Amino acid sequence: MTEFSTIPPVLSLPSSLAVLITAWLAAASDWRTWRIPNQVLAASVAAALMLAMFTADGITLRDCLLGGVTGLLILIPFYLMGGMGAADVKLLAVLGMHMGWLATLHVALISALVGGVWAIALLFTRSAYGEWISVMADGWIRSQRRAPAPIMTKQSRATLPYGVVIAIGSTLVLAAIETYPYR
Repeated sequence: MTEFSTIPPVLSLPSSLAVLITAWLAAASDWRTWRIPNQVLAASVAAALMLAMFTADGITLRDCLLGGVTGLLILIPFYLMGGMGAADVKLLAVLGMHMGWLATLHVALISALVGGVWAIALLFTRSAYGEWISVMADGWIRSQRRAPAPIMTKQSRATLPYGVVIAIGSTLVLAAIETYPYR
């Protein structure tokens, strides 16, 4: 009987780059439009499968598929309850295909923590004191000539672009893997 393997001690460079490119392309699109294009996710799935099949120092095909299933299973309940979009679920699954099941669990956990901090910050900025902070921050954003964060309407299902949260979580986990490899 075989045991569950973790990810390689350090992800291969192509896999690490694929994680970063996929995560941040998705995050940029999610931030601007509240949508993650299926083309980005499909291209990344193809890359994950090819890297798993044809690179000797990368993740195995079994761990690639197991990482994808793990990503789906973690976020599907939240999608079914209406708490997030299908693209966020697919994004975590695709990143899981590049990183393996154990790293996918870590990405989900870190992303939940980042999302929680972001949600608390949103609640704080909507309070009376937060109104003052929001006005000050908006003035600072305008002075930096950057586009303000997207504004959600009451009809919107989401309160924050979770693709951005997943990108932050996956980047932090990837940095941790590179610094402190799994043993």
